[in-house]
Amino acid sequence: MVWGVNEKFRWVLQQLEGSEVFVYATRGAEVEGGLALYGVARGVAEFSGKYWPQGEKWLAFYLEVRRAAPGVLEHPEDPRTWKLVPREKLVEAGVPVLPGPQRLKPEQAEALKKLLEQQA
Repeated sequence: MVWGVNEKFRWVLQQLEGSEVFVYATRGAEVEGGLALYGVARGVAEFSGKYWPQGEKWLAFYLEVRRAAPGVLEHPEDPRTWKLVPREKLVEAGVPVLPGPQRLKPEQAEALKKLLEQQA
């Protein structure tokens, strides 16, 4: 899959290849917010034209998805069907939910993987 980060987080792409990436969906009209999926970054994506409707300030990369919360991959266009790992469980596991990308300690990454496994 293709994912991306805002241009202001360009530092993420500098050591991206092979890194584990956890995707958190923020609270919105149809979703409460929570951990959606994790995978391994497989390189920066280059597009000749605009890819995201939000604008061209997004830097894309390829993400090999390893695990996703139920509904996320089956119905990506319908967040009402997603069974995300709630924010509270992330906080209990010692992972603060902050705006933008953040670096995780190995034990935090393992805790998130376990939470996604339990959500399945």
